[in-house]
Amino acid sequence: MIHDVISDPGEYFPMLLILAGLLLFWAGLCWSGVVSLRAGTRRRRFWFALAPLLLGLIGVWAQIPFSMENEGFRWSLDFRWFFILPLLLGLGGLFLWWRVRHRLA
Repeated sequence: MIHDVISDPGEYFPMLLILAGLLLFWAGLCWSGVVSLRAGTRRRRFWFALAPLLLGLIGVWAQIPFSMENEGFRWSLDFRWFFILPLLLGLGGLFLWWRVRHRLA
């Protein structure tokens, strides 16, 4: 499989671009979730937690199948589980925002 990708990258280029885009999107959501956990102000914590929470929830509910076949080798993945980490980071940021909000009230 790797030999096919290296020998003829043009055939696999769209798939590699989609996977790279998904990885960058995931990394951005994780970064936003971590910033929401470490933010100094309540407002910043809420807004940085909102994107990973909503988009992570949509990503977990969506079915994002991926499969490859090559000479009897079959590889199947479902990328919905990829969005659990951003969802949990967003939930953590939202929980910290809520806790600080109720502590001040």
